[in-house]
Amino acid sequence: ETFQVRGLARIRKVVAVLLGLAVFLWEVERLGDPFKGFLLQLGGKLGLPSERDGPYLLLRGLVRLLNYEVTQELLKQAKGGRGRSFG
Repeated sequence: ETFQVRGLARIRKVVAVLLGLAVFLWEVERLGDPFKGFLLQLGGKLGLPSERDGPYLLLRGLVRLLNYEVTQELLKQAKGGRGRSFG
């Protein structure tokens, strides 16, 4: 895949987001608390002894968690009569 960014401001934003994700992954790996296991499970960890707990599983779990939170917020807004309506 090609990844093209034009303009210094956009490059800075992309670098800031990537740096933030790298720091997040480093902290989760370093702490190794139950949250790491939760993210790995959300990311698709199968629980096999030969399976590696790499950063891609953590990122996939984080994306799924964020998607869940955004969906819950939108549903809460729709139920309360605020925000966008569905249909």
